[in-house]
Amino acid sequence: MSGTGKTSLRARLIDLLGRRATDFAAAQLLREGSELWSTDPHRVQEAIDKVEQAWALTRDPDIAIQLATMYDRANRNDDALVVLRQAFRKDPRHALLRHHAAITLLRHGAPGEIRDFFESVLQVDAQDAFARFVMTLLDRYDAWVAQLASSIERKRDGRQPLVISLPVWGETHSAYCERFFCASLLSPNNLPALASSHSIHIAVFTTAESEQALRAKPLFYRLEEYATVDFVHYPAELVDYRAAMQACYGDEKVRYSENSLAFYYERNCKFALMSCAHYVALAAGRATDAFVSCLVADLALNDGALSAMAARMTVNDAVLAHAIQMHGKILRPLLEQQFRDADGILNLSSDCCARLVMEHIPADNLADAGRSIDPPLRIAWRVGDDGLLIHGNHYHPFLLRPKAFDHPLRLSIDPVDSRFIDRTSLDEGRINIVQDASIVCLGIDDDPILETPQDGEGPPSVPRFALWLWGYWGRLRGRLFRSPVRYGSLKRREEWERVEAAAGSLVDAIVAEAARLEAANQARKSWRL
Repeated sequence: MSGTGKTSLRARLIDLLGRRATDFAAAQLLREGSELWSTDPHRVQEAIDKVEQAWALTRDPDIAIQLATMYDRANRNDDALVVLRQAFRKDPRHALLRHHAAITLLRHGAPGEIRDFFESVLQVDAQDAFARFVMTLLDRYDAWVAQLASSIERKRDGRQPLVISLPVWGETHSAYCERFFCASLLSPNNLPALASSHSIHIAVFTTAESEQALRAKPLFYRLEEYATVDFVHYPAELVDYRAAMQACYGDEKVRYSENSLAFYYERNCKFALMSCAHYVALAAGRATDAFVSCLVADLALNDGALSAMAARMTVNDAVLAHAIQMHGKILRPLLEQQFRDADGILNLSSDCCARLVMEHIPADNLADAGRSIDPPLRIAWRVGDDGLLIHGNHYHPFLLRPKAFDHPLRLSIDPVDSRFIDRTSLDEGRINIVQDASIVCLGIDDDPILETPQDGEGPPSVPRFALWLWGYWGRLRGRLFRSPVRYGSLKRREEWERVEAAAGSLVDAIVAEAARLEAANQARKSWRL
C-alpha cells in the first residue's frame, strides 16, 4: 500500500473513532439529562444543559425531540422551535421529528411559519396525510372567512353583530350539541333576550351530511327564531381524519408510547379543526366589527350567560370565565331530570349551575382531598356547606372583540387554549375576569382527564403546582391564578375571609415560585451579565 493510501486509511480510522467517541459522549449526556429530569423534574434546566450538549455533538433528531419536549416543560417554546427547525432541515424525512415540529408550530409558531413548514413537508413527501390535512384548512381559510363575513354584513340592521363559533361533528357530539348546548342557548335570558340588541350568528363548522342531521333536530331548528345559522362545510375527508391518519402512520412506532404515531396525529386533527373554526369566526368578526364567542358542542350555559357576557363588553375587549370539567355521566342525567322544561329547553339559573358545581365538582380539585388533579388545573376550597372558592389556571375567553387585536388571526394556537389570551395584544385593563356565578360553563362530555388515576400525587404542593404553572407562564398567568371564583352564598363573611386568606397564602406562594422559575428564563434571554 502506498504512503498516500496508508494516510487515507489512517484518517478514516481516526474519523471513525472520533465519531464513535462523539456518539458515546452524546449518548451519555442524553442519558444523564433524561435521568436527572425523570428523578427530579425541578432540575429540568440542569437536565436541559446536558441534552443541549448532546444535541450540539451529533444533531441527532431523537435528541432534538427530547430537547424540544424539555423546553416545552420549561416554558422555552421559542427554543424548542429553533431546535426542531434545525433538526427538520437536516432530517426532513424523520417521521416522529416531523410530528413534534408540526404540533409545536401549531401551538407556538407564527401563521407564516406554519404554512412554510407544511409546504416543505409536502415537497419531501407529497402523501404526508397530516400536512395535506392542514394545507386543506389553510387553503380554504380565506373563502370561509369571506363566506361568514358576507352573511354578517347581509344581516346588518343596526344591532351589534355577535358570532358564536361552533365546531361539531359526529353522532355523539351532535346529540350533545342539541340536547344540552342548544337547549341552554334557548333559555329565556340567553338567545331570546340577547336577540333584541344583537344580531346573532351561529357559525356551525361541520360536514354537509351533518348539517342535514342537525337541521332535523327540533331544538337546533329553533335557534333560527333568534339567530342566523351559518353552516361552514368541512370536507368529509377532513372530519374522517382517523382513517387517513391510520393509513399513513398506523405502522409508525413511537418510542415513548404503546400507541402508534397515528394516535397522536388523530388528536391534533381534532384540535386543528376546532382551532380553524374559531379563527375563521374571529377573522370574520374583525372584518365586520362583531363580537365572537369561541365555544364547543359539549357545554351547557346558565340562563343569562350570553346577556351577561354582552353587557360586560361595553367597556371590555374580552370576557374570561373559568370552565370546569365535570363528570358527564353524572351531570347529563341530572340536567335531564331536574332542569329540562316540557318544551325541551334547559333552564339553568346561575344559582343552579353554581350548586351543581359545588355538589359534583370532581373531588381531586379540592384542596383537602389528599390528592391533586393531574394536570393541576385548579384548587378549590369549600366554604361552609354552601360556598366554594376556586383558584383556576385556565380562564376561557368566552367573548372577544377581534377588532381590538393588532396581530394576525389565522390558524395557530386555539383561542380556547389557556395560552391564547397571554399572547394576544389585548390591553390588560380591558380584559374582564368573571369571578362569580353570573357566567357558568358546565362541561357535559366525559373528559379523559377526569378518568386518570390520581393515586400517589398527594395534596396540592407549592413546588409541584408551581412547576406545572411555570410551563404555561405568560404576562397574565399570575393575575388569572390569583383571581378566585366564588360560588354559593356569600353571607358568612368571616368564614369566607378565613378560607380566602388561607387559599391566598398558598396561591401567592405558587405564583411567586413560578415567577422565580421563569426569572431564570429571562436571564438567559438577557445580555446583562
